[in-house]
Amino acid sequence: MSALRVLGIDPGLRVCGWGVIDVVEEQLVYVDSGTLRPDPDAPILARLSVLQFGIRAVLDRLQPAAVAIEEAFAGRNVRSALRLGEARAACMLAAAGDGLPVHEIPPALVKKAVAGHGRASKDGVRDAVLRALVVPEALSYDAADALALALCALRRLESPLPSTGARPMGRRRRGRKWTARDVAGFLED
Repeated sequence: MSALRVLGIDPGLRVCGWGVIDVVEEQLVYVDSGTLRPDPDAPILARLSVLQFGIRAVLDRLQPAAVAIEEAFAGRNVRSALRLGEARAACMLAAAGDGLPVHEIPPALVKKAVAGHGRASKDGVRDAVLRALVVPEALSYDAADALALALCALRRLESPLPSTGARPMGRRRRGRKWTARDVAGFLED
């Protein structure tokens, strides 16, 4: 009985959600989830350190085979977008330390894959995650988003071993953007 374990990360400087899912004999199994909450009054470097070391602790404890993280998106506030990029980098560096594959997934694609449409609300994503998994505890929006990222990545991985067939999830995959055909592949069950 071999399992594929994926860690999903919903990065943020105020709240960073994480969630881990296994696939065991073609069944999705919830492992654990939570949030990291750096002190909002701390200097940026201290907050980024909390994220990097927090994700590092999750990786050490739960030993995932791959990581899925929300791809950066352009917002109206440039400063917020830059801070989000810094939070993503801290989380990605934690995963890179183990040489784990990191799959960057656009937010709309995650919503489409788990909730059925790319503009799903936070409640819609959380409800979809709760339908897909047996979660024994209250689930924050940030942890639900992280679990949705892990679900999306698991649906895309073609091989039980990421090193023998998985493809990176981000837009940079082979230099092309996601297409409707790519999204349809997520929805085939």
